[in-house]
Amino acid sequence: MKKVILITGASRGIGLSCAKIFLKNNYIVINASRTKPASINDPFLHFIKTDVSKESDIKKLFETVVKKFKKIDVLICNSGFGRFAKLADSKTKDFDEMFAVNVKGLYLCNRYSLKYMLRKKSGTIINMSSIAGKNGVATASIYSASKHAVMGLSKSLMAEVRGDNIRVITVCPGSVDTNFFDHPSAGLSSRRDTILSPDDVAESCFLAAALPGRALISEIEIRPLNPAK
Repeated sequence: MKKVILITGASRGIGLSCAKIFLKNNYIVINASRTKPASINDPFLHFIKTDVSKESDIKKLFETVVKKFKKIDVLICNSGFGRFAKLADSKTKDFDEMFAVNVKGLYLCNRYSLKYMLRKKSGTIINMSSIAGKNGVATASIYSASKHAVMGLSKSLMAEVRGDNIRVITVCPGSVDTNFFDHPSAGLSSRRDTILSPDDVAESCFLAAALPGRALISEIEIRPLNPAK
């Protein structure tokens, strides 16, 4: 039987690359995002419109997936975004919206998936953090704080559920060539053709999910090898 993977934000960027590599490797892929990707036409890709900042959407998402496919083997929490400003100039609205998606949405998806994974004593959860979740970044204090929160949640959950044969992996990419850097305030200091591609990160996610059941890579820090200005 095909395994079932649910990916949040799989319509573009890292999420879309993850969808492609898991489809290539014989998974049923559920894309939970606000928009439907135009670049994939595959009978094993299913789109469920979801706003991860809303618990009602997430609850409905997991009920729909389990009713249709009877299981969730892998969850990738990829949805997230950043806005940039000096802290003194930042807006409470940006704080609330970033934490609603980057932290609350991830927490809820982890919690709802565990309801089913704990039942069958197996599963893999991959949470997308960032190098910014391990280091401070000027003008990205709110985004960095949200990704630090992802690190804390993921490490704690890994210790909590590994005894139930559930793997929790945190992925911390460096600079990746996605729409994240479309805005000049994001402050990319390297040429975009020399930083990571979304496919690079997706390969790392697949590696973590495809390990033998007894093995766990709890954290992946992936950086551009030779970024150039």
